[in-house]
Amino acid sequence: MLTNIKLSIKRTASILLASCCLVSCNYLDVIPPATPDFDDTMKDVDLTLDFLYTCYGGVPRSEPFYFKAYERGNDENAFPPGYAFFAQRIQWGTASPSSQAGVPSCNTDYNIWTPSYNFLGYTHEFMNQLKKSEPANLSSEDRDLFMHEAMFLEAYYQMRVLQAYGPVAIIDGKVDPGITTDELPGRSHFDYCVDYIAKKFDDAAAGLPPVRLDRDLGRATSTICKALKARLLLYAASPLWNGSFPFPEWKNMNFQTPGYGNELVSHEYDEKKWDRAITACEEALKVAKDAGYELFDVNTANELAATQKLGLLYIPGREEETSENIAFKERVRMFQYLSYANESQGNKEIIWGVRISNETVNQGEESTIKPPSYVVTGKGTLYGGNAAEAPTLYTVQHFYTQNGLIPAKDPKFYPESEWYTRYHEGQVNTDNKSMPDKETVKYDIIKLNTQREARFYAWIAYDGCMYSPKIQDGKNPLWINFKNTNTNGYNRSRDRHYVGTGYLSKKFLDPNAEWYSSTRTHQWGCPRRPLVRMAELYMNLAECYAAKGETQKALNNLNVIRKRAGVKELTTTDLGDMSLMDWVRNERFVEFYEEGLRYYDLRRWTIAPERLKAGSFYGLNGRKVNPTFEDFNKPTLIDQPFAWYDRSYLLPVPQGVSEDGKNTTLNELYANPQMVQAPGY
Repeated sequence: MLTNIKLSIKRTASILLASCCLVSCNYLDVIPPATPDFDDTMKDVDLTLDFLYTCYGGVPRSEPFYFKAYERGNDENAFPPGYAFFAQRIQWGTASPSSQAGVPSCNTDYNIWTPSYNFLGYTHEFMNQLKKSEPANLSSEDRDLFMHEAMFLEAYYQMRVLQAYGPVAIIDGKVDPGITTDELPGRSHFDYCVDYIAKKFDDAAAGLPPVRLDRDLGRATSTICKALKARLLLYAASPLWNGSFPFPEWKNMNFQTPGYGNELVSHEYDEKKWDRAITACEEALKVAKDAGYELFDVNTANELAATQKLGLLYIPGREEETSENIAFKERVRMFQYLSYANESQGNKEIIWGVRISNETVNQGEESTIKPPSYVVTGKGTLYGGNAAEAPTLYTVQHFYTQNGLIPAKDPKFYPESEWYTRYHEGQVNTDNKSMPDKETVKYDIIKLNTQREARFYAWIAYDGCMYSPKIQDGKNPLWINFKNTNTNGYNRSRDRHYVGTGYLSKKFLDPNAEWYSSTRTHQWGCPRRPLVRMAELYMNLAECYAAKGETQKALNNLNVIRKRAGVKELTTTDLGDMSLMDWVRNERFVEFYEEGLRYYDLRRWTIAPERLKAGSFYGLNGRKVNPTFEDFNKPTLIDQPFAWYDRSYLLPVPQGVSEDGKNTTLNELYANPQMVQAPGY
């Protein structure tokens, strides 16, 4: 069922402020500051639960959706060059150990190291206190439940660091504040870390319920445990960690892992890792089904749309109100709701979700993907967002056609020489000055943006599209003209905030959003975003079977997702130009667009050097004032220093020096002589 971790839980405020202020940045941040208040955290069941909720605080502090998060450093989107956020440093190959150092709060928008280890420390302190305390009114059942939730958080926080930094220092309990630096652990071998975390997930699952409801949404479940274990073992079986790690000489210097010595990564392929991943993925899918999770569907979305009186989008080429066209538009609307609807609205696909810190109604995360202008205010001015993250042309070209093929490989689609020409031949939009844009802008739609699959129209905004059916004053649609400087086109006054690839994402925006001339709103930003959803469990299995050469089993799971997308199901005869693994990888790219998985997929498949190299990021020619149709619709190399270096497979351990030459409080290598830096830094 839908889960939704709230960033701010009022019940935790007194605990968080009194005894867990998150201001200490000791090594690994696993040593909570000494305070007598810890003795007061478990006087009764309510205070104990408050402390437990505090331990969850690292989840929204290290989520992959915030536009500054390092996971955005992939090939899905581009950002304004003036931002130079950490995600862009990843894309440019300029991230360094000092990129994460010297931050007073130690809870930055991209520093996964600090919040993960920080809250791991609070989790261990919680477990320590729970073992020796006798909270009033706490039943033995709840005590056991709370302890298993803490086990889950132990596994989750260490898995998050493992994903980003590779082999990690395993912290298996409360650290003595008097520990000396020579007693601190260094990195453990990657396979050892995987085994340790996988067992923690299993141990936690044994004492957790399969689902949570109502006020308990967001708390750990056995289903979440099994799903994350499956993801962990899939990643561990992937090429990067299964024989293709590019730094064979990278080893520990002063620390050894039991059974592995100084080695940090295994450099030989082991097929058994795929067998183990298959077992975990099959179990995760079964557990989820048994718990009542299922893919979101058109019927559920139609019921929700009827309640909200939400109409259908304009889709080029599907203007005629035939049953086929209506069904297609309903599927588009379903995918809009998939990314937004919560459990009370019938969405049973989200296994675990998170509300991100900057997802407010009128600013923050969602403002980066909103178009610059979507409503005329009472003063006659336009109100809108920043258009500050935009899909690349590669993204657009890898959503499927309506035939379920990549445009370049679809013989029934337009030849590439016609992709950027006008679809409505003989009809021209002559109005590039109106505020807001008029419907006639649909005559500027290019052929590349027609005859596409439902997910494309649900999640991608393009020049000439109907952005939303009733967003203006709750009754009028918004049409998008990226060539009109007066509205949603490039304007020098917003140079810092505008990308100009010719596209915007709208995946996590409310399809039922309403904005009024008074700027009063009816929702906008997504109430939560998925950390784990049902579709991933099918795709994980498809990838495992593809890696093992079990073609039909891979296709069976892949086709579950393609059928829901409304594109043709694949057979062995479709495995020609694209291999089975190519199909799996592209399906993941489309289905999980902007969900934080692409960053890891590029790396674990070891295809990042090709996809993130210089010269591979293109958009349309959108950073021009009032361009003509022909000028705008030209594939253009995005003018930023994109580059790939193999060191970017892993994030560097935070390390920095202050201006006076002294080590900062966020210098993990200085604090621990057992810790080795990631290779290449």
